[in-house]
Amino acid sequence: MKTKRVRDFMANHYTTVSPEQSLATAVRTLLEYHQSAAPVVNAQQELVGLLSEADCMRTTLLEGYFNEGVALVKDQMTAATETVSPDEELSSVSEMFLKNCRRMMPVVEAGVLVGIVSRRDILKALID
Repeated sequence: MKTKRVRDFMANHYTTVSPEQSLATAVRTLLEYHQSAAPVVNAQQELVGLLSEADCMRTTLLEGYFNEGVALVKDQMTAATETVSPDEELSSVSEMFLKNCRRMMPVVEAGVLVGIVSRRDILKALID
């Protein structure tokens, strides 16, 4: 596992959401693409956060209860999100997943979002 790199197992095809999107639209996107989270990118395609299923559930439950209206992604996302490099060893990324209970992490190279890596990608690497 130490010789395997994120680059070789990360997903290059994934969906992102915009900070200005409604949370309802973002939830539909997560469901449509079967992702547990989505990178949040601005108009310049820079990573500005991460929106998880938990973020969505927390907000939709509160909105439903209080009937407060439409939430936006930018108000519910995790802004300071942990990222990994495509050259990082999968073993260290595995430890990060176990430590922070995330299901996926954005992969960033030279400040640009280049992919996502999930716990499932790590499991696939174990059997390859």
